[in-house]
Amino acid sequence: MTSDVVRWLAGAGVALALALVAGDCPAQADEAAQTLTASTLEAGKLADGEEQLAAILAKDPANNDARLGLATVQFVRAIEHVSQGFYRYGLRAPPNAILFPLVRIPVPVNPDPQPITFEDFQGLVRDFVADLGKAEATLAAMGPGEVRLPLDLRKISYDVKGDGSMMEPFIALLERVSDMKDEDLANSLYFVFDRGDALWLRGYCHLLMAFGEFFLAHDWHESFNYTFHVFFPKANLPFTGQLYNEGGNDFNDIADLISFLHIRWPVSEPARMKAVREHLKAVVALSRQSWDAIEAETDNDNEWLPNPRQTGRFAAVTVTEAQVDAWRAMLDEADLILDGKKLVPHWRFNQGFNLRRVFDEPQPFDFVLWITGPAALPYLENGPIETSEEWNAILAAFGGRFSQYAAWFN
Repeated sequence: MTSDVVRWLAGAGVALALALVAGDCPAQADEAAQTLTASTLEAGKLADGEEQLAAILAKDPANNDARLGLATVQFVRAIEHVSQGFYRYGLRAPPNAILFPLVRIPVPVNPDPQPITFEDFQGLVRDFVADLGKAEATLAAMGPGEVRLPLDLRKISYDVKGDGSMMEPFIALLERVSDMKDEDLANSLYFVFDRGDALWLRGYCHLLMAFGEFFLAHDWHESFNYTFHVFFPKANLPFTGQLYNEGGNDFNDIADLISFLHIRWPVSEPARMKAVREHLKAVVALSRQSWDAIEAETDNDNEWLPNPRQTGRFAAVTVTEAQVDAWRAMLDEADLILDGKKLVPHWRFNQGFNLRRVFDEPQPFDFVLWITGPAALPYLENGPIETSEEWNAILAAFGGRFSQYAAWFN
């Protein structure tokens, strides 16, 4: 998975999903639940909307419209909660924080932030994973039937300070994670989200949870203490106020990047490494289900993810049969790799390494030693190795834009 995929994660899911009630006969859409979900997201009153949708669902557990509306609001609340934490601690993230895309979430400048510790930051990540888990669990209980939620992403906002005094427009998040400017986006980002998109959101919940679980699995407090002054300049970390030339300096950025990458991260919670693989397996499975639903669609209604017979809202990006076939082939390869049935090549060895064992038998994480080879030694095996020819055949269908499509397709 690429870092671009992770970058799209934070804003992607807000775009989802209400379902028709299951039954042998066509059911009518619950327009009241749709309206409540949309008005909740547009007003930024997420706590109130979550409570109301949960109440509807408690009375009628089979109401998939209310269930999916609740999941959508829960997903946006996950973003809201972590944004409030970042504001509290004075996050000032550079826009190109690729190695830690969670801190790319836009946060207004806090003139009087609280100091942050490693434990505080891990708490924010832990809560974010738990919030995503709530949204995913709500979506997982969705019954059969169609799904429809009309929503304009430009009208969504959330409470970035936690007191209702500063509402952050969702479009700012979309611009940050997609590296687009406002003028690059349409005046109306109106979509009608459906069942395929609901499955897509579940997949992104799992992808974000996998990312969070990886950091929670390790004790990386030294990396935090010596490099996160970049993100929290008033955090009273060891480097805060001690640098000869603070901030805005490319050489400082390079030095901090080297510091972040070179420190060895002991495994503190091995079970979380196994959870990373389980989440990634769920991403693959849900992407297949999502595309099964998308390809079965016969309508053409403001599609977020169109099949090759539909018209997408993004005129510059089309979807072809060859691309869908290539994506499905990629999912098959990803499954084989995650199951250890195909080995991952390393440039220094004739053998490949078993990625499943990396999760099931975790060793201290050292990025530099993974690049240079020693970290792969415990996992080297004989067996079929993924080849560049196989991946090049997949990439060719996307005309050099695989990262962009991967972030969108999930």
